[in-house]
Amino acid sequence: MDDLEQYVIKDDFYNSIKDEITCIICVGIKKNPVMCCRCQNSFCSKCIKTWNEKNKICPFKCSSPEYVDCRIIKNLLSKLTFKCKNNCGDIIPYDKIEIHYDFECKKIDLKEKNKKLLTKYKELEIKYDKLKKAFSSVINFSLDSKIIEEPEDLIFIKNILCQYYKRIISLHLLYRATRDGDTAQKFHEYCDNKEGGILVVFQTTKNVIFGGFTNATWIQHFNPERKAAGRDKMGDINFLFQVNLKKVYNLRIPEKNEKVAAIFCRSDCGPCFGSLGEDIWAHSNFLTKKGILHKDLEKGRKCSFDTHIDYELNNGESFFLLKELEAFVLI
Repeated sequence: MDDLEQYVIKDDFYNSIKDEITCIICVGIKKNPVMCCRCQNSFCSKCIKTWNEKNKICPFKCSSPEYVDCRIIKNLLSKLTFKCKNNCGDIIPYDKIEIHYDFECKKIDLKEKNKKLLTKYKELEIKYDKLKKAFSSVINFSLDSKIIEEPEDLIFIKNILCQYYKRIISLHLLYRATRDGDTAQKFHEYCDNKEGGILVVFQTTKNVIFGGFTNATWIQHFNPERKAAGRDKMGDINFLFQVNLKKVYNLRIPEKNEKVAAIFCRSDCGPCFGSLGEDIWAHSNFLTKKGILHKDLEKGRKCSFDTHIDYELNNGESFFLLKELEAFVLI
């Protein structure tokens, strides 16, 4: 799909959409366009991939950008037509360009066509094997969740836990905020003193999904001398995760005289991760009251997990409001 501008049929329609379909990185017609979820500007998929290897922001300066297929631009491109660069005489729709040059062009040698067909067949065979393994993996692992529903998300959660436990994994739903109540009391009522390890999954109102796991037991800690003072706890296995990015964050190695912890238990708070809840803090009534992520400061507090560069867990934002929260016990 190189040199598209040289061969596009420049009619009135093309002239009317030229600005929308031009990639600001390569200054050419967008190829396989993707859109930044934050600013909603689109680029060639290859261009933005190369850009992000050197930059942590999108070309319009969005931090922690995430990209999805841009269907609006794809629909515009699908209406364009092109002349064949091999001068075979065919007029080619945008969506058929690769197929035309690989298999349909009259000017391509038959041996070359067969070679490309064989390559394509091998690529499809590899994709089929991967899909078959993924499907098999999902069949053997289920989760009673209203948050983790996509097959690739199920596989992501399963694979993390399997890496630590080296066995068949099963998770049982303990608590769901919209079903059981979103107070700290309700969370601790359903989740305290459970052995085996608990996976907590947060879903924000912006559909960002993150969470944490520890095999330390949650408790409803209360100190009458210090109102609702909390208690740090540490398990053998502790990590945070970001489902949208498919990333895992482990505990940092503490510096001298520094304390890290997996979870922070406090009677008037929901599930908090990190020492003193510095990494993820969830207030009581967390479906109506905003939670907060922290990040390391030059002097003073530090997070326990190796994350929170520009609040990566929550797509670059410190505060979050939850749509749902679920907790599962490992069995």
